[in-house]
Amino acid sequence: MKTNTCLLFLLSLLFFQCNKASEVTPVAPKVDYDKRSIQIMQEVSPSLLGDWKIRRLAIKAQPYQVGQRELKIVRDTVFQDFATLSIRQGAPRRSVPDPRYANFEGFLRFRTKTYPIQFELMASPNRIVDNTGPQAIFLLEYNFPPGSHPTEPEEMFLQYIGFMQENFSLEIVPGQPTMVWQGSNRGIDKIELQKQ
Repeated sequence: MKTNTCLLFLLSLLFFQCNKASEVTPVAPKVDYDKRSIQIMQEVSPSLLGDWKIRRLAIKAQPYQVGQRELKIVRDTVFQDFATLSIRQGAPRRSVPDPRYANFEGFLRFRTKTYPIQFELMASPNRIVDNTGPQAIFLLEYNFPPGSHPTEPEEMFLQYIGFMQENFSLEIVPGQPTMVWQGSNRGIDKIELQKQ
């Protein structure tokens, strides 16, 4: 009886393995993350350069977000024709340039003020792995010269609504005059930009 049970057990294992072998799916080719990042930067970077109009900036109300409380934003809000943005290629931030990243600088014209800005673009992980979602992510920062300067009310407004010092994802169709940014943390739902 013991021998029959062991034999039955071994045959079951063998049969189970045979079934599994016939159900094996082909393995997807391994992604070369660096190569794919470089490719995405080469596709996206040229399309970013130029002058852009921020046509629409949509904010999702977040009752516990400090900046929105300061500005008394209590419900979803949309700003039309918010500002303009001039983007040009920036100097590399590393002593040895890394083609997986693209540096940009430029100017933000908001109300009557003009502010220097900068950001470093990197490929979005989802776009690298399975070619879905936005192409890139970045942190939008001011690019003031070293040293201190008085903070203007317009600067504070841009920070409070979550536009400056914020992480964004970016989606652009090469050859098309539009671009979309989505905020990550502080309430900006979507920014629609139109090339001028």
